[in-house]
Amino acid sequence: MQLKLLTALFSLVSMLVVSGCAKITLAWADLSADGAVATPDVLGEFNGDGPVTSLSQWQASRAPALRTAFEKYVYGAFPDESTVNVLSARAVDLDAFGGLATLYESRLQASVRFGDTDNKTEVFLLNALIPNNAPNAPVVLMQTFCPRWDTIPHEKISRPKKSGGCGGAGSGLMRYIFGRYIATPPIEEILNRGYAIATIYPSEFVPDRRETGLAALAALSDGRPAGSEQWGAIAAWGFGYSWMVDALRQMPAISATKFIAYGHSRYGKAALVAAAYDKRINGVISHQSGTGGASLNAGKKGESIADITSSYPHWFAASYANAADRYLLPIDQHQLLALIAPRPILLGNARRDVWSDPNGAFRAAMGADAVYELYGVKGLDQQRLGTWRPDAELSFWIRPGTHGVVKEDWPAFLEFLDAHFEGNMKDIN
Repeated sequence: MQLKLLTALFSLVSMLVVSGCAKITLAWADLSADGAVATPDVLGEFNGDGPVTSLSQWQASRAPALRTAFEKYVYGAFPDESTVNVLSARAVDLDAFGGLATLYESRLQASVRFGDTDNKTEVFLLNALIPNNAPNAPVVLMQTFCPRWDTIPHEKISRPKKSGGCGGAGSGLMRYIFGRYIATPPIEEILNRGYAIATIYPSEFVPDRRETGLAALAALSDGRPAGSEQWGAIAAWGFGYSWMVDALRQMPAISATKFIAYGHSRYGKAALVAAAYDKRINGVISHQSGTGGASLNAGKKGESIADITSSYPHWFAASYANAADRYLLPIDQHQLLALIAPRPILLGNARRDVWSDPNGAFRAAMGADAVYELYGVKGLDQQRLGTWRPDAELSFWIRPGTHGVVKEDWPAFLEFLDAHFEGNMKDIN
């Protein structure tokens, strides 16, 4: 029995390493800022335009130019218009999780327009837990590796007859490798701190598979202008966060006005993209988002553009893969972070997760800080990776260990949430 378990563990680890999901490494991130690499200049010349010298210039000219560039070179062309239709919405349990919250379930279908062509997603579901004592609680929007019924383990959540996923609240093997909270967050603790939870499973509208994912993306982008880059799954999943906001705001029983996009790894990338393009998202927790997320492409350590685009060709625009060997991208990820300013961002990292390049993420935060300063807010308030400032608008968290969501992570996430959003109730039990 023990031999079978070890064999299964080895097989899973091998699969993940080969697929590029996360390289298990014995290397450690240097906790000091890398002084050998210059801090990227977010306000300097760009695309023939001179330096930015004022907030109004950033908002009117530079920020729109950067959004256009990210579509062209990294994420692909976004829809001209996007809406979501709430087909049905119902409360399925008024006393979920020991009476802490009401559990809602909604059936959604999104429509995206490219040019004159309207394309519809498959119907997908949203589940939300709203604290019974605070219907206006800030909502943590979640996308995780596992289906909705693993993110919120509850018997009344709808699921397909042949439901796959992670096996309950995540298989023991998956949790052993990637941490206690890789699939299911500490739900009672989040609710007790005064935050609501909403989740979708993005593979319900764009599967996280190269063939079926690319097919779904092509169908959704029918009508895009000739010569434009087809959007990738990271962008479509980013729209998923916006569709969650759309749906929740259409539900009369929910009066939330604050929304925080949370994601780990690939969904950490999507959470950053969502906030960079949707100002209704009030904050981001992007944990170990790595390449194509918070970490710089320039001076890249760990996972390269070539690595990620060969393993996951459906995630990004083809132009991102084409830049892999030339590093001719006119933009970098510090500019993506800057597009979220002045809203708060938590960048989560781990010392041994060099594949996600914590140093590159820290240098990106250093580069984005100048835009936060334009807005007159604190921005990045640390000189080293290991200094934790949860009240800063650009907050950088790093812990020991590797890629995953472990017991140390959610207390830090909640500290950050309390510093910026402070839930509407505290320890109601």
